[in-house]
Amino acid sequence: MIYLEMSRDAIHGGGGWAFPNCVWSPAKKANGSSWPYWHKILNIETGDLVLHLRGVMPDAKFVGYSRATGNGFETSQRPPITQDWDFASSFFRADLSEYVQFHRAISLEEIFFNRREQLEQYFDINKTRAGSEKLNLFYVRQSGRLQCQNGAYLSDVDSELLDALFGTEVIPHTAAESTPFISIETGSQLAIVKTRLGQAIFAREIKRAYGNKCCFPSCAVSDSRFLVASHIARWSDNETLRGHLGNGLCLCLMHDKAFELGLFTLDEKFQVFVDLEVDVGVASLEQELRLSHGKQIKLSNVLPLEDALLEHWVRVDLSP
Repeated sequence: MIYLEMSRDAIHGGGGWAFPNCVWSPAKKANGSSWPYWHKILNIETGDLVLHLRGVMPDAKFVGYSRATGNGFETSQRPPITQDWDFASSFFRADLSEYVQFHRAISLEEIFFNRREQLEQYFDINKTRAGSEKLNLFYVRQSGRLQCQNGAYLSDVDSELLDALFGTEVIPHTAAESTPFISIETGSQLAIVKTRLGQAIFAREIKRAYGNKCCFPSCAVSDSRFLVASHIARWSDNETLRGHLGNGLCLCLMHDKAFELGLFTLDEKFQVFVDLEVDVGVASLEQELRLSHGKQIKLSNVLPLEDALLEHWVRVDLSP
């Protein structure tokens, strides 16, 4: 998933709590009540992306993005600089790494001007959503204008909001506008963000479809830390199958690697097919693969696509 951090400055707690080492907030308000834009830190999971919006309007800018290195958690440890939050006895925190600075920071004021129609449409659609489908947005529409939601420290971002904010493609240079509000290079960086969001959504839905369990016949792994959404036809090889749940399998790390290497595939009946003459090199894995030959995987409500399986057979040179 992708979240948007809206902060005033880079000090942001100082030391290991400074930008962009983590996102953090008090666990409670001074009166003891909770605040959804703080509590959302606990929703962050390893691998999620965080977009960084820094500064105060009219100077607020999107400056880059980071990746979460762990799940959000609550801690009694305190940042060196608590600013207005010295009252807090505990804090929410999620650690970040791999900060990517945009080639050129993107002005939020220019986005509100250039993308107003799209953002207002998205705002209206989001208002009609129910329950967990409704996102906590970083902006509101008040008195006929768009402005930042006060206190919206960490908010949700989905693919539709990304498109509303930045468009579906890079805005080109024109004679009338020699410096577009999103540069070509920054547009390419945003394209990576969109790709990673698509992959994250795919992984979440594949794991959910398979009940968060490895689908290999003899495997009992059900710990999400050791499960991956394996592409049958690789993401880079077939654009038309990207994001299609029929192009995915939920496998543990070992069986995902074995599938990627072509140590096994699936036949048209979704049974494990192994080249029994190949020396796997790992005795325990080789024995398991041989014993599982001809056994059907644990299927989900979305069956693997025949076209995707055919691509896997060709790629790994293993045809049932």
